[in-house]
Amino acid sequence: MIKKIKIVTLALLCILGRAAAAPANVRAYVLYGQGGDFMSRGMRALAADLEKLDSRLQVSVREWKNHNEVAKDIATLPADTPIVLIGYSLGANATTWISNAVAPRPIDLIVAYDPSVLMKVESAGSNVRRVLLYHNTSAEPWGHARIRGPQVETTETRNSHLRIGNSQWLHKKTRAAVSRVLTGLEAR
Repeated sequence: MIKKIKIVTLALLCILGRAAAAPANVRAYVLYGQGGDFMSRGMRALAADLEKLDSRLQVSVREWKNHNEVAKDIATLPADTPIVLIGYSLGANATTWISNAVAPRPIDLIVAYDPSVLMKVESAGSNVRRVLLYHNTSAEPWGHARIRGPQVETTETRNSHLRIGNSQWLHKKTRAAVSRVLTGLEAR
């Protein structure tokens, strides 16, 4: 009986050792803008597409005004869990608040779909590895805000602010950037 317990214990330790060595899952948070799901349907579609990318990617969708909940959730995750923040309009603004609230914890990627000038946008902190800013230059009064920081890569677009979150071209760029974070798991 003791021999069987030792064998089972050894087997469990081997399994647990492999689990501990396995790469962490990537957590992605997609943040809606003002008006929630109704005004951010493109973000819901993007989140659904991202869920299909890789089984290691866990995606959740939140309202921009619940940014504090996202920061609290990130604080509960293991320190080696890569984090991706994606937001549209005020959700893009909220990505900067979240990343600064959880500093110095690393944020692997922020994707900001046309942050709003109608509310504060913070600079990307040194804990943020990469920021993709999709900056709308149309004549509309919404959007147009910029995120500052040396890690910010800006894509200028003349999409309508109300439709920028639906842009398949920008969704493709976003999926490629998230895939790059997933590829980086093997290097950790």
